[in-house]
Amino acid sequence: MSLSGLTLSPRNKILQILKEATGIFVGSLIYAIAIDVFIQPNHIAPGGFIGIAIILNHYLPFLRVGITVVLMNIPLLILGLRRIGLKFFFGTILGTILSSILIDILAPYLPSFTTDPMLAALYGGFIMGAGIGIVFRFYASTGGTDLLAQLIYDFTGLPFGQALMVVDVVIIVASGFVFKDINVPLYSIIAELISNYAIDLAQEGFLSYKVLFIITRKGEDIKKRIFEEIGRGVTEFEVKGGYTKQLRDLLLVAVLHTEVMKVKRIVVETDPESFTIVGDASEIIGQGFKSPKERL
Repeated sequence: MSLSGLTLSPRNKILQILKEATGIFVGSLIYAIAIDVFIQPNHIAPGGFIGIAIILNHYLPFLRVGITVVLMNIPLLILGLRRIGLKFFFGTILGTILSSILIDILAPYLPSFTTDPMLAALYGGFIMGAGIGIVFRFYASTGGTDLLAQLIYDFTGLPFGQALMVVDVVIIVASGFVFKDINVPLYSIIAELISNYAIDLAQEGFLSYKVLFIITRKGEDIKKRIFEEIGRGVTEFEVKGGYTKQLRDLLLVAVLHTEVMKVKRIVVETDPESFTIVGDASEIIGQGFKSPKERL
């Protein structure tokens, strides 16, 4: 592994491995707490193998939720080794085993929140997603149907997103029949949606990023003001209008969401006839934003 052109020393490699293992453990612990305190006691089955394990545990109580998740992941990990790569493979094994063991070990000692299923879905979904997101940050996962959906795509050609949605929908709908309660799938959907939001939040943080594309006749003036007033870099291109055939400057600017209005004000004041597109960026790595070290 190299960082900024330098090869990590054996000591730094060990520290890096310990850092990643600690991160995976912390994320797995948070995930396990969410399952034991909020999700399983309320019969919430938020898709994935954890949902299948909760359903099976209802019929066969001797099948512990954690060990069931591990058993379901084994064949998929073997089949998907080539696709996910060795590092993610071993990280996923660690994340799956840790989270599953913690679910089973902690279950008898943690309180169960069963007074309000809606709150359980909200809190459980958020905490569960935060745990998964932390594990993802360290190039691992807690296992699940993501890999199953990818394998379905490989063998059938069904797009990944559709395959994942089909698998999760089947699990969530089945939970309503298993627990004989039409509200269970609704709570499961809420938990799933909140979990997905929390996963993104745990991976990317509270800061959001924007990218602006500015087409203008006054590229130099706008660029100079952005440099001086905001301190952001600008990438410049020369473009030609498809209809007018006239040459214009295209400026590409990456900023924090709090800086968008400053850029828009500069653009409007400098060239009221400019054309600006504002888009979301899930992550920006480089000078002025996240250091590459944060992603290793």
